[in-house]
Amino acid sequence: MTKTASHTGHVIWRELMTGDLEGAKGFYGELFGWTFKTMPMPEGTYTLAEVGGKGIGGMMPQPPNMKMPPMWTSYVSVPDTDAACAAASANGGKVVFGPVTMEGVGRMATVLDFDMAALAVMTPAGPDEKPGRPALHTFCWETLSTSDVARAHTFYGAVCGWKPGNGSMGMPVLAAADGSDVCDVQTAEGRPPSWLTYVVVESLEASNAKAAKMGGKVMMPRIDIPKVGSISVISDPQGAFLGLFVPSMG
Repeated sequence: MTKTASHTGHVIWRELMTGDLEGAKGFYGELFGWTFKTMPMPEGTYTLAEVGGKGIGGMMPQPPNMKMPPMWTSYVSVPDTDAACAAASANGGKVVFGPVTMEGVGRMATVLDFDMAALAVMTPAGPDEKPGRPALHTFCWETLSTSDVARAHTFYGAVCGWKPGNGSMGMPVLAAADGSDVCDVQTAEGRPPSWLTYVVVESLEASNAKAAKMGGKVMMPRIDIPKVGSISVISDPQGAFLGLFVPSMG
C-alpha cells in the first residue's frame, strides 16, 4: 500500500501495551478524564481512549510472551509501510511486528531502531487530516533519546522521511517533509535510548501528585523550557513512561 497523505511524516496515533488493561483505564481515566470504548478486532478487542468523544489513542493487553516492558508507542504516517520497514532493516534496525493490514485502518508495523527504541509506522486507509493544535488532555509531542544523534538523523530520514533542524524554538528537532517539527532529539544520558510521548495538562504539580497518589511514579518533576512550556515525566503503575506538558502562556 502506498499513499501520499497531508499528514505524512506526522505522528498520528499513540498506543499503550500494558499488563493491566483495567488498571490502565482507571489510572488514565482519573488522571486525564479520558473515556473508553471497546472495539472488536480479529483477535480480541481494542480499547479506544477518547477526549470529548474523539479517539486520541489506544490500549491493548500485553501478550504473555512479549519481552518488552509496558510502554506507549507512537505511530508515524508513512507513504509505504513495507518500504519503511525495509529502510529500518537496511539502517541497522529491526522489524518486530508486521507489516499487517487492518481493514479500514491501514497497513502498519513496529520497528526498533539501532538503539532498540520502538516506533510504529503506518500507511492509513481512507481520508486524513493534518493534526491541529493539541487540546487539553490530548497527545502533543515526542522526544527521541538516542546514543547517536547523527545516526538517528540517517535512520529516521530513511524510515520516516524526516530531516534534522533547529526547530521553531531553537532546539534540535526532526521535521516532516512539510517543515513541521515532529520531535526533539536528545542524547541519552543515564537512561536507555527510547521514545517518549507527551500529553497536555493544566498543572504539572497537580498531575504529578495525582499520578503518584494512584500508584504511579514521578520520574522527573519539572523542567522549564523558555518560550515553550514546562514538562514532567511520570510512569504509570505498570511502568509505562509518559511525558506531561504545560504550554507557555507567553
